Amino acid sequence: MEVWVCREEDLQQGVVRTTRLGLDDDGIPIVALLLRDASGAIVAYRNLCRHLPVPLDGGTGELLSDDGAHLICGTHGAMYRLFDGYCVDGPCEGLSLRPLVVRRDGEDLYGSDGPEPG
Repeated sequence: MEVWVCREEDLQQGVVRTTRLGLDDDGIPIVALLLRDASGAIVAYRNLCRHLPVPLDGGTGELLSDDGAHLICGTHGAMYRLFDGYCVDGPCEGLSLRPLVVRRDGEDLYGSDGPEPG
């Protein structure tokens, strides 16, 4: 399912946008995280820790480390790199967040859990 998330100009460095994309096969909500990495590239991941299937923010909206360099799991303290979602510290070190698809249409950004359009 593809969902409009925001205008590209509204996705500034240090801002994480979230949007619900529907439910997975187990009935768990698929929530997309859209953000810019340190280079300014737009990336998207599923908001689900790789240690245990809980949202990174636990519903608080707090997703970035204090220095803004990592996505952080508020439950377990796992720290994920922004540019590739790879866990560099915590109980799931070595695993990566599930990447999601971002599509631009003019100035609008859309998120999807499906395959990239080909």
